[in-house]
Amino acid sequence: MVRKNRQIQILILLLSLAILPVFFYTDRYIMNILILCFIWSIVAASWDLILGYANVFSFGHIAFFVIGGYSSGLLVNFLKISPWIGILVGGIIASMIGLLIGLPCLKLKGIYLAIVTFSLLFVLPTLIVWAGPGRFKNFSTGGTYGLQKILPPSLFGYTFTRSNLIPWYYLTFVFFITFLLIIYKIIHSSTGLALVALRDAEPLAKTLGINDYKYKLLIFGISSFIAGIMGALYAHYFEAISPANLGLNVFLITLVMVLFGGLGVFPGAVLGSFVITFTNELLRPLLEWRLVVLGAIVIITMILMPKGLMGIPELFSNLKYYHSQKNRWGG
Repeated sequence: MVRKNRQIQILILLLSLAILPVFFYTDRYIMNILILCFIWSIVAASWDLILGYANVFSFGHIAFFVIGGYSSGLLVNFLKISPWIGILVGGIIASMIGLLIGLPCLKLKGIYLAIVTFSLLFVLPTLIVWAGPGRFKNFSTGGTYGLQKILPPSLFGYTFTRSNLIPWYYLTFVFFITFLLIIYKIIHSSTGLALVALRDAEPLAKTLGINDYKYKLLIFGISSFIAGIMGALYAHYFEAISPANLGLNVFLITLVMVLFGGLGVFPGAVLGSFVITFTNELLRPLLEWRLVVLGAIVIITMILMPKGLMGIPELFSNLKYYHSQKNRWGG
C-alpha cells in the first residue's frame, strides 16, 4: 500500500513538471534552473545507487559526469559525429573507465576507497589541461579554458539552441523520466535486493551466496554510464565543459543533494536535487558562504532527520506517537 501511494505521488509530481513550461515559458531564469534540476537530479540519483544502496564510499562520481561531457564534445566537434551518438558514446566511455577503476578500487573498503576515488577529482583536471591546445591541435580538450562551442543536437531538422529553452526543457525531461524509471527498476530488481541485503546484513548475504564484488562492480558501471550520459547532455546544453566542473564546490553541492534528499531512499536524491538546486541559486549572492549555509542545512537535517526529506513522514509519525503517549500518561 505504501509503495502504491508513493507511485501515485511520483506520477502526480511528473505530470506537474510536464505542464510547468505553461507558466514559466517566458522566464528564462526559472526554465534554466528547472533544466539543471533534471540533469543534476539524475546525477545525484545515480550516485545514490553507489553510496546509498551499494554502500560503496565512492567520491569520484563527478569525474564520470565530466568524462561523459568531454568524450561527447570531442567526438562531435572533431570527428563530426551526431550529438545523439556522442551522448551515448560519452556514457559508454564513462562506464568503461568506471569499470576499469572499479576493478581494483572495489577491493578496498571504507575510507581507503573514498580517498582513491576522490583523487580522481584532482588527477582528471591535470590530464585535461595536459591535453590542451599546446599539445594537441586536432583533438584538444581546450586546456584550462575547457572545450568550447560544442555542437547542440538536432531532431527532425530542428536544432536545440539556448535561445529557446522550452525544447531543451522537454528534452532533459525525457532523459529525466527515462533514467528515473531505469533507476527505479534497478532498485526493485534482484540486483537492487542483493545490494540492499549486502548493505543491511553483509555477513548473512554472503552466506546466502551473494557475490558482493560482482554486484558492486555492476552498479558502479551502471551509475558511471548514467552520470556520463547526463554529463554529455550538460555539455551540449551549455555548449561547453571545463575542468571547473570538477571543482570541490560541484562535488560538495551534489553530495548535499544526495544526503539532504535521503541516502538510500528512492526518490530522495531527486527531491533533494530540486530543493538544493533552487536553494543554491537563491544563495548565490553569498558567494563562498553559500557552501557554509548548505553544509549547515545538511548537518541540521542529518541530526533531525537522518533519512533526509524522505524521513519527514517518519518524523511526524514519531512526533504523533510521542504526543499520544504523553497525553495517555498525563505528561
